[in-house]
Amino acid sequence: NSTLVAGVGVDLEFTSRPGKRSIAPRVLTEREQEVLGSIPGVSVEEEILLRFSLKEAIYKAAHPLLCQYVGFQEAEVTPHADGTASCTWYLETEADKAIGNLKAHWTRLDEHGFFLTSASVQESS
Repeated sequence: NSTLVAGVGVDLEFTSRPGKRSIAPRVLTEREQEVLGSIPGVSVEEEILLRFSLKEAIYKAAHPLLCQYVGFQEAEVTPHADGTASCTWYLETEADKAIGNLKAHWTRLDEHGFFLTSASVQESS
């Protein structure tokens, strides 16, 4: 049944890391770094951590279908202002073809200073 969820991922990250070096070069692609700052109410530094958290949630959800290590440069995530996100894969193995539908969401938990991200994937039919 193609409507069954094959994997679910959740991640929680601080919205800021005062005094720590940016993780952007390590966890974001060049293109992701170039487009930072486009989400209303989210600073560039916050968006770096948001994208990192989304990647973690998406990787956790997709792992049952991908069955392989995915590096940070092998996927690009785009968080949208409405709390959803999209993902573009760049896997040489094309293992991502096994993913039929990916849904990703994010929210800011202001009272605690966290981003909560989640993802679910369905197998391709």
